[in-house]
This record gives sequence, structure tokens and C-alpha cells, in this order.
Amino acid sequence: MRHKTYSNGEVFLLIMVPSAVSNFEQRDAIRRTWGNISTIKPTVLLKFVLGKSKDTVHQSLAETENSIHNDILFEEILETYENLSQKSIALLRWASANCNGVKYLLKIDDDMFLNLPRLLNELNAHPKTNTISGCIVSGASPFRFAFSKWKISRSEYKNDYYPDYIAGTAYLISGDIISNLHRATQNVPYFIFEDVYITGLCRKHIGAVALENKGFNCGYRNRGPCGNNFRYQITGHHYTPREIQRMWLELQDRWSNCRLVDHYFIYKLVDLFKYMFL
Repeated sequence: MRHKTYSNGEVFLLIMVPSAVSNFEQRDAIRRTWGNISTIKPTVLLKFVLGKSKDTVHQSLAETENSIHNDILFEEILETYENLSQKSIALLRWASANCNGVKYLLKIDDDMFLNLPRLLNELNAHPKTNTISGCIVSGASPFRFAFSKWKISRSEYKNDYYPDYIAGTAYLISGDIISNLHRATQNVPYFIFEDVYITGLCRKHIGAVALENKGFNCGYRNRGPCGNNFRYQITGHHYTPREIQRMWLELQDRWSNCRLVDHYFIYKLVDLFKYMFL
């Protein structure tokens, strides 16, 4: 199915969600909650970015899903951890080619909770240019341990520290740098860690600014699964589809209160109990 090309001014915020082919429930939860705003506000556009699965049944189901919603971009990229940077290159390429004049691009994972109304209010009140914003990571260094999942050898990255980058669970790119950022991926050597590569190495290559936004989660589940916890936040990480749907309803109800079990320290104790005894 062909996707529409958007001309100057049609799209204010483009939301692109890298998602595994098999993550049907996550995509459905997004469409029912914060992603549903894109059907109400024509200047907000939602697209999922999928690769290729070895499971032909899942691949076929995802194609059927797209025939219903027409919001999935399929890329010839095998679904592996090592190819996450390839997905981000693909979404930059699509945005650059098909969304001329877009003001902002939000890349966000499919297990994220997003307070989209708050983000839109902030963008309208405080316009940004030449920036990638979110939770900034400074002074991080590569893992050199031989048996680490995240091991990076000197041949892969020779420096002792990464440039400042934005945590990859969610980051916001100002529209004026999307094309330059995509072109940078053709000149900056490929790197396995998507956030370091796109928001660190490629951002630095084009001279864009990494900007801290306290409303963005830093990549760990640091708030209980309750919409009330996100009234003054923009993103939260690592929530289930069921939690996201409940949290969205709670966020819409200004009088709602969090259940005791959803307060941060309580649910952490529950998680610890489950880990130790169940």
C-alpha cells in the first residue's frame, strides 16, 4: 500500500515508532491511546517502522494490519538488535523524502507512554531549531568487557567516551535538520548503538545541539504505571500494552488518583517480591 507524500506545512509533528513485526499488541495499544490523537489532529502523523521477520506468519499478519490502518512502513531490514540503527536511518530517509516542511520528528519506542498533549503544548510555546532533545547522556564510555552484550572494541570505536547523546527510547528532532541528519548517516561510519549513532555521532557531525528536556524519561521505568504520574511528564518507558491503555484513561480524568500499588516504591517492592519468590 502506498503512503501519501506530505507537502510544506501539512505535518507539524511526525511520530515514528520502530516496532518488531510481532509486536501487534503494542501497536494496537498506541493506536487506541496517545497515537489516536493523530486521527483527531491532522497536523500530527503516526507511522510505525517495521523490518522483516523470519516468521512468515507474523509478516503476513503485519501486512494485513497495514491494509487496515495504512500506518506501517516496511523496510528490507532483518529484525535484529544489531540492525536498530538501520531502522532509524530508514525513518530519517522516509521523513526527509515524504514529509517536506515537517516541524518536528519524534522517534519513540513501542513500549513508551507518551503525554502527547503536553508535548504539543510545549512545542507550540517553545519552538526549537537545530536540536535533538530528550534525556541527555553525558560522559558515557564504551563497554570493553569481553563478555558484555554491549561490548565495543577499539576497532569499532576508538575513543574513550561517546559524545553527548539522547537516550534512544524517545527523542525529538527539529525538522530543519532531518535531511542533514540523514545525509550524515551516509558519511559517519555505522555504529550498532542507535542512540549513540544518530543523536551523538551524526548529530555532532552536522553541528546540531543535544538539548536536555526533563520531561523525557531516561530509559528506565522510574514511575509507577499510573496516568496521574505523567501529568507533568512527556514520556515513560517500559510499560505493557494493558498498562498504557489504563494510564491513558487515567491521564484524561483530571480527578483520578493512583492506586496504592502503582506508587513507585510500592510497585518496586512488588516487582522485587515476584522476582525473588515467584
